Amino acid sequence: MRMVVNRTDTGQDRRGMRYGINLVGQAAGRGIYLLAGFAAFVMVAKVAGPVVLGHYGIALAALAIALMAADFGTTLTFAARIGACEPDARAAALAAMLSARLILGAGTGLALLCALPLLPAPTRPALTLAALAMPLVAARFLDALFQVCGRPGWSAYPSLANAAVLVVGTALALSLDAPEAVLPLVAVAAGTAYGAIALVLAGRLVPLRVAALTDGLATIRGAAGVGVSNALGTLNARIGLLALAAFAGAAEVGLFTAGYRFFELGVAVAITLAAPLLPVFGRAVGAGTLPAQTRLALRLVLSVAGPGVIAAWVLADPLVRLLFGPDYAASVPVLRIAALMAAAMIAATILFSALVALGRTGFAVPFSAAGCAVNAVLCLVLVPRAGATGAALAALAAEFAMLAVVVFAFRRSVGAPLLPRDWPAILVPTLAMATCVLASPAALAPVALPAGALLALAGGLWLRPRDPLAGPSLTSPQFSSPQFSSRQLSSPQLSSPQLSSPEASS
Repeated sequence: MRMVVNRTDTGQDRRGMRYGINLVGQAAGRGIYLLAGFAAFVMVAKVAGPVVLGHYGIALAALAIALMAADFGTTLTFAARIGACEPDARAAALAAMLSARLILGAGTGLALLCALPLLPAPTRPALTLAALAMPLVAARFLDALFQVCGRPGWSAYPSLANAAVLVVGTALALSLDAPEAVLPLVAVAAGTAYGAIALVLAGRLVPLRVAALTDGLATIRGAAGVGVSNALGTLNARIGLLALAAFAGAAEVGLFTAGYRFFELGVAVAITLAAPLLPVFGRAVGAGTLPAQTRLALRLVLSVAGPGVIAAWVLADPLVRLLFGPDYAASVPVLRIAALMAAAMIAATILFSALVALGRTGFAVPFSAAGCAVNAVLCLVLVPRAGATGAALAALAAEFAMLAVVVFAFRRSVGAPLLPRDWPAILVPTLAMATCVLASPAALAPVALPAGALLALAGGLWLRPRDPLAGPSLTSPQFSSPQFSSRQLSSPQLSSPQLSSPEASS
């Protein structure tokens, strides 16, 4: 991906448009954030047990749904817009974004306060604080601004603040035997610290001001398709948890959450890979290189995902016992299924990001609605019979349903996401890893896994296409139909009144 971006970005202002350095900054911030959350989660699981972990998971799930509602897709469209606009238009783009987030945060906070009676008592103090401070807690959209301003490393500072509050606060609460309600309170306080530091840093790059109410509403309308899709997607990720809470109890929720946490690691990897692509994809549409960049990104991700799934399948049992203890043995099947889910979700995220940059967001609501429908129906059937494993199987089916929708949308808008010559580079590493691991005795597993990884790497490097940019582009004859006219590529989803000047529009 870094090679494609550096070869195709020929503009004069390359600062902030280099995928490689942006990925490093995004990965640093996301990695710190992720490790802190995982450390706090493991501490709660080991010290407090499955029931408390179940309540903690419910609080985090409710908070995640609220944060997604407070975002409503504006982060994705802001990233594409800030990458496409000229430097002197960035302040206007951020002002409109801040106005939109204040509106969304106030509405989401009110809705969360109304929903508190439906949630377990230990979660209510933390969620009350989150509702009152929602615009600040949800201020997690500034990575794209740091990247286009040439400061991708700044993504690490808000994450460090979050990590300090979350890890230290959770450790103190557990060591002092504080009431259960304190644990989610620490998580909300950590999120508030993240948002505050991010806004302070953004103010050093562009002036912080709030645009008119009409500009904020226009930004929300422009992101509506992606916003509804993201809200449904967040709900989809929590349907299994809600079904378990209804049919199986808090202990089963804790077992499911322990295994499902690894899928959330996959989600974080997908966001880390895709977020730096959005500003670049926004500029690639005009250059006609979007199909080639998408193909290369997808091929690289899938060639790594296959061996990763096999490794997760083999390591699931010892990993769960090491991190959570023998009481969480029922989480092993959930982890194995979560690895398959993560591979499908990462591929879908790459295609989703490309379509958002292209301005084709009409598929977004059917995309998430399909996942919710499949997940809900299968949870009703599988959760009463198989508990946490049934919820994981339902979620896996939902991920593949969403992948099918986004592949269909990409084929209609751009063409095939992969060419026949891409498949050997994807399949050979997976087959090499599987052969090496499955053909070895269990006693040789510590040797078979690294050997399989090396064999997979060698196969992928040998079979990679020598010209990664070969293939159709948006300017080739097959994309010269009226549906690819410049009028339609200047999508209403990615434009708003405050960015309508020639120097500010893509």
